[in-house]
Amino acid sequence: MGKKKFGHIEVPLKRVHIELTNICEFNCVFCPKSVMKRPPGYMDTALAKRLITELKEGEVCEKATLHVMGEPTLHKDFFEILKHAAKEKMDIGLTTNGAGLGGEVGRRLLEHDLHQIDVSLQTPNAESFKLRGAGGRAFEDYLEGILGFFSSYMKRPQGGSGTIFKFRFLNTLFRNRTMEKKTGRIKVISSTKELRETFKLWAKRIYDILEIPEEKRRSAMKRIGKLSALGWNVVEVYPGVFFETYVLDDWGRASDTDSLRDAWAGYCFGMRDHFSVLYNGDLVLCCQDFDGSTAVGNLKESTLLEVLSSEEVKSIVEGFKRYRLVHPYCRRCLGSRSLASWLVKPIVSVLALKTFKPLLYRTTRLLD
Repeated sequence: MGKKKFGHIEVPLKRVHIELTNICEFNCVFCPKSVMKRPPGYMDTALAKRLITELKEGEVCEKATLHVMGEPTLHKDFFEILKHAAKEKMDIGLTTNGAGLGGEVGRRLLEHDLHQIDVSLQTPNAESFKLRGAGGRAFEDYLEGILGFFSSYMKRPQGGSGTIFKFRFLNTLFRNRTMEKKTGRIKVISSTKELRETFKLWAKRIYDILEIPEEKRRSAMKRIGKLSALGWNVVEVYPGVFFETYVLDDWGRASDTDSLRDAWAGYCFGMRDHFSVLYNGDLVLCCQDFDGSTAVGNLKESTLLEVLSSEEVKSIVEGFKRYRLVHPYCRRCLGSRSLASWLVKPIVSVLALKTFKPLLYRTTRLLD
């Protein structure tokens, strides 16, 4: 029996990204905010609620993730939207920069059982925190707010209630020279040694909060000592609590103004395990599309089913299945400068994302 379809896409997807706002109080050098052409704004609350309802009724995704660009907790009706999702029994993942977790936002979040909370920590120490453009916010205050919220959430009377916590760290082992021409050197975790040291320090902080016995800590630290900075690391430091590394990325060549050869083929997860809806209602193919370049319809004008039933979506989805890139933005995203790279890169993208990623995406459990 084939998979269920909603319009022209096979469902359920892993997630659908909902951008409540593209406004953020940080100005991270590794974020495309500085080159984003879209005006700042917030999603209409009624639209956000309707989208959540349509996602749930259509069984479109396993969860709705509140994030593309911006800091979702800045939306004035953020908690009203969370309550609506709970009423609809829609699992919600929150991706936050963590700046508000030590204040009123964090205190109010204690009342909500989210499916997942991802803290885009990225810069795990005072030196790398300078890359965040945090407007004078001190790293120690930022750190105290995040860890204080985590402690309070985990120690609620109902406990974590199954909420998955992910602390995300930026892996800069593979330098992006094109980005660094504009931003300067971006250095966070740039070696296996730095990865192990960072994870040990942060694991200690988590274990102090959770009061993990010394014997189990020693075993966990020994396992951290075997990690490598190569590839993606997903480390479960405690049941339901993860550290995850993200490789420095240029958001679909956001910083690349040089002429490129459009990719002749390639592989992408867009419309295959996720898509995104921007704050203005534009439905775009993937979470990398920070500027709405791949909009295939607008949910202020149409229902979700109508947009996903369009001939344009059908052509794009069928193209992806055959490793053919229909949309020009996708061809540029996977494009190349040199002829040699142009010939090889599409093949590598298929092998890397479809075949080798499960091997490189290492999951390690530290506590038995």
